[in-house]
Amino acid sequence: MRLQFVLIFLLITSTPAWSDLTLHPVQVNNGEVAVLRWQGEPLSFGVARFMDDVIYLYPDNGGAIALLPIGLDVAEADYPLHVALVDQRGQTTVAELLLRVGHKQRPVEYLTLPQNMVTPDAESVARIDRESKQLKELFALRSPRFWTHFERPVDEEVSSIFGKRRLLNGEPKSPHSGTDFRSPAGTPIRSLSNGRVVLVADLFYTGKTVVIDHGEGLFSVYAHLSEVLADQGRVLLVGDVLGKVGSTGRSTGAHLHLTVRLLEERIDPLALLAAFGE
Repeated sequence: MRLQFVLIFLLITSTPAWSDLTLHPVQVNNGEVAVLRWQGEPLSFGVARFMDDVIYLYPDNGGAIALLPIGLDVAEADYPLHVALVDQRGQTTVAELLLRVGHKQRPVEYLTLPQNMVTPDAESVARIDRESKQLKELFALRSPRFWTHFERPVDEEVSSIFGKRRLLNGEPKSPHSGTDFRSPAGTPIRSLSNGRVVLVADLFYTGKTVVIDHGEGLFSVYAHLSEVLADQGRVLLVGDVLGKVGSTGRSTGAHLHLTVRLLEERIDPLALLAAFGE
């Protein structure tokens, strides 16, 4: 059952403008994202603490904004969100918001693959460990904000949703970390938003892969490409083409696998798009 946010404001100052501090959407589940937005005069500084993360509010049209990741493993419960805003005169206003998170039950997918695709040899295991460490270090970086709005990377329909539980040859595996789009080979892939290409590599599981840093701990990963058309270090605008759909790496057919990481949490790319009206 989807549960709604409940906002409880405990005002420390007498500033009456807390009606301009909002969370969106009004419903959220594990694996999704919430948008914290301040609409009002420009701030000198804004910060929020959610779970174990310190999240800064960055200037946005008519105020400031921050993205809050709700991890896939977050349990159904109420979670406090502490916010502090400092205006241009140096006056600080503090509030506590209560974020209610619901649990979304996702389907189970049964997969069958050749054993050599399931059990890698010792050399491959070492490679997988190196690549996993490289990605983990990358996702821990915090860059200034690049992103503005978000657009779908391809137009085709979704073939496999985020968070789907998987049984591979009868054995439970990690939930699906991204969203798969049913795009034919050669389809141009567009950048989810503004950002900088921080990795172009041929990885064991995801084949030809592009990672874009959108700033503020937000990354998008485009996997199984047949061709990469953006060099590492290049700055892309939303909608710029970065490569073409393929079936490289551990893939059984042409498609785009899109992963989104926010403050190192896996979140549903479609939930990010929905939060911004896409």
